[in-house]
Amino acid sequence: MSLTELTMPEHAVECLDDGVGFIALVDRMQVDHAQKIVNSARISYEKSRDAFDEEKDRGLVSFLWQHGHTSPFRHSFYTFHWKSPLFVFRQAFKYQVGSGWREYEVDGQSVSLEVFDVMFDTDKGCSWNEVSGRYVQWTPEFYVPQVLRSNPPHGNKQASVALPNDFDHAGERAAIIAECEASFVRYQERIDRGVAKEIARMCLPQNLYTQAYWTVSLQGVLHFLEQRLKPDAQYEIQRHAEAIYGLVKDDLDTLGVTREGLIG
Repeated sequence: MSLTELTMPEHAVECLDDGVGFIALVDRMQVDHAQKIVNSARISYEKSRDAFDEEKDRGLVSFLWQHGHTSPFRHSFYTFHWKSPLFVFRQAFKYQVGSGWREYEVDGQSVSLEVFDVMFDTDKGCSWNEVSGRYVQWTPEFYVPQVLRSNPPHGNKQASVALPNDFDHAGERAAIIAECEASFVRYQERIDRGVAKEIARMCLPQNLYTQAYWTVSLQGVLHFLEQRLKPDAQYEIQRHAEAIYGLVKDDLDTLGVTREGLIG
């Protein structure tokens, strides 16, 4: 069979308001995840249950998660296909190694979990494969929000709010788009002059669309949703978290995990 260009899968969920980006659930491995969670926990006592008991086992699932007993959530996996702006991927990337929370020391210095796990991705069972700008020539697809935002003058410095209606949203948006298109022209011209794609890409902006496959454990999904469904998460990654939540909602309903319960 011949190779074809990546396109939006039939059951993909659009994440942003431009009709370009999406998330699709490619594979839901180990569909008996609910039973697997409780039986992997009960194996400590040489016990198991041949079916998931919603009344009794939901309580055990809740107890395990709330008390940080997360290893039983790492026996089931999902694979997602994303098409998203680069800056969204840079926020999401660390969750490929988000299946465990540990503290490490290297040469006596505390090292963040993400740095250590990117270096030594050993037992997490998570994987991230992304379109490589070394091998392919980018398509000029850029994300620019319809409504521009500002940081609030006080309070949560990570949050952002819509600029007022009298702000020239259309004009600012047009300026951003023009800047992106100009950078892409320079990128194309360098390639035409013989510059390698891996060098020419350096001038491209963070809002360029790209695609990736993300395989992640159920624990990693829950960790991602806990943090990125919150109202102070950046709007764009919130929308991606909402899409992922919708794709796995039936599984979470079985476990008794609600959106409200995830974000507190």
